[in-house]
Amino acid sequence: MYSCTDTTPVCRGCGKVLRGNPYWKGGLAYHPIGDKGEVKVCHFGGWVCSESCDVRACREQEESMPGHGAGTGLSRDLRAQIERRWSGS
Repeated sequence: MYSCTDTTPVCRGCGKVLRGNPYWKGGLAYHPIGDKGEVKVCHFGGWVCSESCDVRACREQEESMPGHGAGTGLSRDLRAQIERRWSGS
C-alpha cells in the first residue's frame, strides 16, 4: 500500500498524506489533521502514523522476504520493538 513520492510524505501503512518532508529527504513529518504531533519511523524505513500502520507495514515487508511464510504474523522481536516504540504515545 505504501506509495513513495518525491515531494509528499506518505504513511507506509495506510497511504495517508502527511505534513512535512518525505522520508528520503530527512527532517520530520506530522499527522495531517489537528495537533497529533510527529509520526514515527517504521523499522524498515518510511513514515507510519499509528501503531496499526506500523504493524501493517512491517508485516507486508516481512512476508515478502524469502523463508517467511505469508500469514504467519510478525517475528517476536519485531513485535516487541513496535510495542516499545509506541508505548509512550
